[in-house]
Amino acid sequence: MLSFTSCHRQMGLGEALALSDNLYKNGNVSAKEESMMQSLLYYQRAIDILPNKDTATLYRKVRIYTEMGSLFAKQLLYQEAIDRYQLAYECAEKLQDTLNMIKSYQGVGDMYRKLHDVGESVHYYDLAEQLAEQAGLEKVRVSTALRIAASFLDNGRLNLITELLPKPPYEVEPEDEDIYNNVMWHIYSFTDREDKDSADYFMHKLMESPDTYYKNYLINWQIGVMLRNSNGGTGYQLYRQKERLESEMSKEQSAEATSAVSTMYQALNMERQNAELQARNQLIKYYAIIVILLLVLVVTISVILIYRIINKRILFEHTTTMTIRDSDIYQRLLATEKAMSDADQEEVMTLLNQLYPDFFPSLKKLGVEKEQDMKICLLLKMGFKPSRIASLVSRTDSAIANTRARLYKKVFGTDGKAEDWDKVIMEL
Repeated sequence: MLSFTSCHRQMGLGEALALSDNLYKNGNVSAKEESMMQSLLYYQRAIDILPNKDTATLYRKVRIYTEMGSLFAKQLLYQEAIDRYQLAYECAEKLQDTLNMIKSYQGVGDMYRKLHDVGESVHYYDLAEQLAEQAGLEKVRVSTALRIAASFLDNGRLNLITELLPKPPYEVEPEDEDIYNNVMWHIYSFTDREDKDSADYFMHKLMESPDTYYKNYLINWQIGVMLRNSNGGTGYQLYRQKERLESEMSKEQSAEATSAVSTMYQALNMERQNAELQARNQLIKYYAIIVILLLVLVVTISVILIYRIINKRILFEHTTTMTIRDSDIYQRLLATEKAMSDADQEEVMTLLNQLYPDFFPSLKKLGVEKEQDMKICLLLKMGFKPSRIASLVSRTDSAIANTRARLYKKVFGTDGKAEDWDKVIMEL
């Protein structure tokens, strides 16, 4: 693969197209020799060597992708074939090549028919038929209509066949004769079985049809049976009936037949829309469940994280509290009857700085600068009660309470209790 890519960078457009065509021919030879894998490799290399933005390139890609789709179909790799037919359609669409767009749609529909997906097959056949009708390609429209009938036939919906087949006169393309014969064979095969009720039903259905072609086909078949049974008289009567039918065909009957087909297509579109709506609703439910599960997961993780943070903080506070209470300075200040000395204050500051590195910077930001205020805050952080703090700083209980309340108002600009300042200190 690398060698072809590097060659493409060095050669001109003409050389690239010529080499691609040669690889395509080699692929065709391998396909005839039933060397499928070798043929696919040739085709892929033929595509890889083509330049990207060129009309001649797109024409070649349509042809090669179509051949690859056929090869994958022969190997029963229907999804791979669908992918190649869709690539062929994309290239044909860029070229505005209606005929190849239709053939690509037909190829996709054929693959879905083999996958027994009647909805998808009829959807793509319907798109192909619309394009053929818009472009006035009558033979191609007939070809697509036969495929739609075959798709319903494969899925057991035999009662729709007579309404689906196109109106005469028309010609069947040579490549579509197998599909045409298959449809007609199934219609009349009921007469070769013991299920006479089904045979009579389809005979009656054909005779009820306003389309002379179906009646004539049925009469021709009956004439053949009569002649094989040496019943020439009945065969002659049938032949006269056929001539009469051809003369009785009216415009009103044609309009009725067209209306019946239109009604059938509307019903199919409704079924397809309902199926798409159900699939969309199912997808919405699926996404809603995923969103709910994600929300539950996020909430659960958040709760776990919050719980861990709270527990970690509680554990930290408990550990630091125990550390403070077990320290020499705490025990000494708790037992002494004297006021706290400068040496004691330095030891308290050292301990608190180890346990709460942000405590002193936070105090300064709050504007706590007076010596007496600082001592009270240090002792509050150590966990001493206000009465003990009063003893350690040689002040009364009421003075300590007033100082705490004053600091709270100074920092927050509103009146507060002394206990409110204690909470601020403990959170620093």
